[in-house]
Amino acid sequence: MKETGAPALFGEAGFSTLERLWARPTAEINGLGAGYQGPGTKTVIPREAMAKLTFRTVPNQKAEEIIALAQKHLRKHLPPGVNLEMHAGHNGPWYLTDPHSKFGEAAQRALHKTFNAKVALIREGGSIPIVSEFRAVLGAETLLLGLALPNCRAHSPNENFPLENLDAGIRMNKAVLQELAE
Repeated sequence: MKETGAPALFGEAGFSTLERLWARPTAEINGLGAGYQGPGTKTVIPREAMAKLTFRTVPNQKAEEIIALAQKHLRKHLPPGVNLEMHAGHNGPWYLTDPHSKFGEAAQRALHKTFNAKVALIREGGSIPIVSEFRAVLGAETLLLGLALPNCRAHSPNENFPLENLDAGIRMNKAVLQELAE
């Protein structure tokens, strides 16, 4: 709450905030547009509105099925006289790797050596389409080792990545390769 300024946290019952952030399926409204958007007020009801939605898929979910279910739900709850037009964007399958595999353990040792701190295992970035293709086409597992910190504002306005994080990434990748070689 301190980081986001949110007055309260809520979400799917039975799961902690971190589980909801990192490991549960999500539906996000990440873009809205309607009506007059200039300065001041207008008493005009907009003719149309737009919303951009994205979904995080998790193991055993297929993006096409989730999109079809969302479309079905929205159409079911459409008020009379309102038309709905939907366009699907790109999607990719979920991805999850075992952090306790020999590669995952090697990465954790390398992270510990690089940063001299306890490694935090999180589930994030699991819907990056190319990593599933690496597994499907190449038979290769992918280790996703994050170096961005919350103040890097990933995927947000003013996104940044400090040079010291890049330097740390070079040290970390060197340590990972050394661990894998042993």
